[in-house]
Amino acid sequence: MKEIEIVDDPDTIKIIVEETRSKILRLLRFRDMTISEMSSILNKNISTVFRHVKKLEKAGLIEIKGERKIHNVPEKMYGRKAKTILLAPESYERSSFIKRFTEKRAIAIKNALQEIGYVVPDDGYIIDLMQYIDEITFTDLERLTRDMDWNNLRALKEILILLNTHPEKIKEMKKKIYKPIN
Repeated sequence: MKEIEIVDDPDTIKIIVEETRSKILRLLRFRDMTISEMSSILNKNISTVFRHVKKLEKAGLIEIKGERKIHNVPEKMYGRKAKTILLAPESYERSSFIKRFTEKRAIAIKNALQEIGYVVPDDGYIIDLMQYIDEITFTDLERLTRDMDWNNLRALKEILILLNTHPEKIKEMKKKIYKPIN
């Protein structure tokens, strides 16, 4: 399994960000599964999960990893081709579908920041900030040829953010998103 896959094709991104397919990819991050296992966890019928799995497989995001017999019936085991899937920042604005996904993600991040005590001006700033952070790391990450486990990859991305963020940009970010002193 590859450690990282950077996806910049808008059609593939649409496949990834659809809610059920996104959930399937998250499930497969932990272990390979059969369609019936995914169906049970997601509380969706088998034909629906099968259809989504086939779209993910056709897009090259998952693959058949083996076979398991359940009640003497062989079932294919599916797994991800890459442990980490990153969406390229330049693809954020290419379609309304991707834009809605990005906005939903920004709201979740804004809510999490607010829950831990930060003041966040608006969702739009979070979207801009997410794009900025991705842009300053993707150039370097695309050149990475070695496999790294997810924790090291996350640490690498955080270090790249620190190394590539201009000091004035950090000041600007801190003015817009801050934690009040109580």
